[in-house]
Amino acid sequence: MENKKAGFWFLVIGVLIAIILIIIILGIFAYLVFKTPAKVNGPPEDYKPLENPIRAVVFKNTDASGKINQEQALSEGIREFNVEYINYLLLALGVGSLHKSAVGYGNPVVEMNIDNEAWNSEISGGLITKQGSVEEEDLRITMSRSEAVKALMSDNIQSYMKTSVNNGDTRLEMVASKVELASKGYLDLYNNLK
Repeated sequence: MENKKAGFWFLVIGVLIAIILIIIILGIFAYLVFKTPAKVNGPPEDYKPLENPIRAVVFKNTDASGKINQEQALSEGIREFNVEYINYLLLALGVGSLHKSAVGYGNPVVEMNIDNEAWNSEISGGLITKQGSVEEEDLRITMSRSEAVKALMSDNIQSYMKTSVNNGDTRLEMVASKVELASKGYLDLYNNLK
């Protein structure tokens, strides 16, 4: 009888130890996936806020009374579309808060497919945008130049983009796994646009 009681208590203690170890392991995993790395350096001394690249186009197409020729500004913005437009749009959407994964997934990479022209942006000590597609993007945004310029011309880019996504004019595609996206800080950005 004494052996059965000892065996029972040994089993109970073993199960409790296993449960505690599982909780500790899950806690460590959650910490590594969801922690936000501390910002080590502030902005450089010569830092100046990024100016909306469409601003000059809008100003040029505004008459003396302050009325903007929307069609002309849109048309000119589409013609002048370049990497500065993409960078400003991405930063307005919140990619500046993305960070390198703490669990080995690497730097955040966003691919923008604009009128079937691929651009990729990596967040690595800043925003590095190049023309061309990449194989290991985390998030793919598909839209037209017209929609991108309209977003830049809007009063609130994030609100405009949310409406554009909900209307189907812009498509968001999570390419990486949810764990990888979470470890890089994408989920807030994605949820703000859905």
